[in-house]
Amino acid sequence: MRPIMIAFVLASSACLKAFGPDVGPQEAPPAGSTVDAGSTVTGCADLDSDKAHDVSFTTDIMNGIFARYRCKNCHTGGGDGKSESKLDLATYATLRQGGGRSGAAIVINGMPCESILYQKTTAQPPFGRRMPRETSSYLTSADAHLLNDWIFEGAHEN
Repeated sequence: MRPIMIAFVLASSACLKAFGPDVGPQEAPPAGSTVDAGSTVTGCADLDSDKAHDVSFTTDIMNGIFARYRCKNCHTGGGDGKSESKLDLATYATLRQGGGRSGAAIVINGMPCESILYQKTTAQPPFGRRMPRETSSYLTSADAHLLNDWIFEGAHEN
């Protein structure tokens, strides 16, 4: 009976791993966390923080945020982020396909607070680790606003 139990535990733990977070273990929320149980960022507002500036995907997101935080180092080609989460940031089209868990919810036009791309940069993402993982700093508030605004403005390929 004991060998059967050991085999069951080992087999079930391997199966459970497939349902774990896309990238690493869930991190404990920091004191004063502002993320609620519904995976929507509490205190986040689906608003444009700078109505005078139309955010450009190419300039502000792809060659701006993704370049500054080296997101494409992991989420293109054979990078760990792409192989682990299936999120490919090589192009607008591949970004919009989302990752293995995020799918189309990666970016929900007009709704940054519900978009996984934005949520993953917050203090407690809905699954996995906060991004970017391989840098010494997270998004500045200016870059977080830029990402928020791009999604709120419709997440256009411009």
